[in-house]
Amino acid sequence: MRVLFQGAGAIGIAGAALFTDSHEVAVVSRSAGPNGRAALPRRVSTFDPTDSGQTTADHGSWSVTRVAATRRVTITDWVEAAAAGRWDLIVLTTRPGDLDPEVVSAIRDISPRFIATTSQVEGDLERARAEFPGIEVVVFGPAFLSERLEPIALTAGAQDSGMRQTDRTVEPGREVRFWAPAGAPRFLVAGPWSTVRPLVRGLGRLVLSVPMEAVVLPPTVFLPFVAELSVHDGNWGALKSHLDRPAKAASEAVRGRLGVPIPVFGFAARVVLEALERTVPIDVTKYAGRHFARHQGQTRDMLAGWAPSSDAADSADPAIALRELIAAMDESR
Repeated sequence: MRVLFQGAGAIGIAGAALFTDSHEVAVVSRSAGPNGRAALPRRVSTFDPTDSGQTTADHGSWSVTRVAATRRVTITDWVEAAAAGRWDLIVLTTRPGDLDPEVVSAIRDISPRFIATTSQVEGDLERARAEFPGIEVVVFGPAFLSERLEPIALTAGAQDSGMRQTDRTVEPGREVRFWAPAGAPRFLVAGPWSTVRPLVRGLGRLVLSVPMEAVVLPPTVFLPFVAELSVHDGNWGALKSHLDRPAKAASEAVRGRLGVPIPVFGFAARVVLEALERTVPIDVTKYAGRHFARHQGQTRDMLAGWAPSSDAADSADPAIALRELIAAMDESR
């Protein structure tokens, strides 16, 4: 398939790198310019067969390649993307309601068969469908971690590993590192089966078809903890000392989604957080604060979507912890 990732951020660049072995892929950005540019995602792993030995210890026994040794990703603009012909799938890494009118117009002109939105904010799937009538729309849940890095230069090591500069130059500040579990799908995909089936057939093992609940429910559990982390300015230790409120908020969010009470306990959250510290190769104690600080607005919108207003909530079904967490986020911003 021909896949276009909208947005040259961490998800778009890492997603393109993960797809490029099996599909024709590009990332599109309004600031790419007529000659395009390149990004060189860096892969975090215990063993990277494309690594030339240039690694540094980063997290326990794991390592990070010093230079981009996985895949070179092309970043283009909308004019060039349209000139390249028909794209089968456009993956939106920006919320549908936040797309500039020029971008919306460009996507409509390209008219792909499929659009996937990575936003799981309440109502965004419906917004995407309304924005792009006649195009089949699904939800993609990323199954990898990624983040933007500080600017680096294309070094001799990058060229030794097979990365050659062409007329598309590498732009500083577009470097991304990512981690994807070996053998796992790269995105969970949910939507009408008539839409999902041909998409899964085309993308193969890169995606896994799941019920919509399997995509939208996990955030109801972990995002309250992300919000609490934001309240404490990304301090992982402070989060682990304040697990009761996000645990109660997660229980309220899950109940709001499923309609049945399913408790989330602070001690269980601590076990999960400590397991992440030991098993994820990217240092989550630093990564989480950096990454989610860039997405506080989206986190807040998701919490608000799960919390009824004070007038709508009654004593039998309150969302006290969710609203308290939202207020704390507002105060800390």
